[in-house]
Amino acid sequence: MSAAAQPTLALETLRRAKLIVLAGSGGVGKTTSSAALALQAALLGRRVLVLTIDPAQRLLQALGLQGEDPANKPVANVPHEVLPRLQHLVPGGQPGGSLHAMMLDAGLGAIAMVERLLPDAQLRDRVLNNRIYKAFLPTLQASPDYMALELLFELSLDPRFDLVVLDTPPMHNALDFLKAGHTLASFINERVLKWFAKVPLPGKKASGLSSLFGSGSSMAMSVLGRMFGADALPDIAEFFSSFQEVLPKLKDRALATDAMLREPSTQFLVVTAPGETSLREARHLFLQLQQHGIQPGGFIVNRMLQVPVELGDRPGQASLTERLLQSGMDAKRAAALAESLHQAAERLLHLGRSDLEHLRQLQRMVGPKGFCAPVPQREGDVHSLVQLRKLGQIVVDGAAPGLAT
Repeated sequence: MSAAAQPTLALETLRRAKLIVLAGSGGVGKTTSSAALALQAALLGRRVLVLTIDPAQRLLQALGLQGEDPANKPVANVPHEVLPRLQHLVPGGQPGGSLHAMMLDAGLGAIAMVERLLPDAQLRDRVLNNRIYKAFLPTLQASPDYMALELLFELSLDPRFDLVVLDTPPMHNALDFLKAGHTLASFINERVLKWFAKVPLPGKKASGLSSLFGSGSSMAMSVLGRMFGADALPDIAEFFSSFQEVLPKLKDRALATDAMLREPSTQFLVVTAPGETSLREARHLFLQLQQHGIQPGGFIVNRMLQVPVELGDRPGQASLTERLLQSGMDAKRAAALAESLHQAAERLLHLGRSDLEHLRQLQRMVGPKGFCAPVPQREGDVHSLVQLRKLGQIVVDGAAPGLAT
């Protein structure tokens, strides 16, 4: 039954959500699913931005962001218009829809974050050239979770979009992503703000600076002193003094981002695939989200095996052997081939039944208020807009309500 005849929970999610976060382990089709859902929402008339971490070359080509030359990559952290006139280029789209895509570069994001927080050019240059900041920069560059949250905050204020679809990095520990804003806000407490107030501004006497790293100071600052040594204390002071005015704003920003992830207009979808390992990781991620006060809206189960109905009515091994004998094959070869075909069919049926059982387990987990969308296994990567649209339609049309637990 089509989504137009009976709206599914997945379709309602695309129509009403302001932020959709796709979470899951690596290699389960999360990035392609994000792009497919973003396109589907744009066809519904939404103004959509899909924020992706590491898209494959063929997916970039499908979105019109990259030609045949892999070196010709789009500029990161900038929204790129995918379809200037969506309803004309893709028949069936509703007027008003648009689709933009953005690739996340954590390194550029870390620099852009400093530029946003420190609009003064001289102050900004002091931070960017400070050796303490340069020492922390690789950590920020290796933290796409945190930088994705930074961009989300900016994008939530962008009037060009009414829906953002976020393709998260592989999430073996969902709380690393979910707690980023809350952890930062908790760190910037009254004690930390008072400590920063004691840091001498650049150019002022810093004779008492070493006392800031004494036994009475915060543990974090003491660690910095041990890490960089006494000779680095002036650089540490200059770096942190630059942030004295923006720390309260940074805390407010972190709290706002944390609250945004819990709003009713935000939906988390877990992307997975059949198999014991994938199922175990999906369960773990689902429970982590629940423990953090978030009820996922559903599962997208990629690579579901489709077993032909005719396979269930296949002839038995003896009957198959007889048919092969009648075709002129010698008895020994006919018996061996019939046995191989019979075993292959049994194996295929077993895998199909196993995939269905895994799907039912996920349906029970999500419950009647969520959905579970099985996506059949396909050959090759998505490399065209038509394929991306078909994938989105499969998710929307095939999303069945979860089972009562």
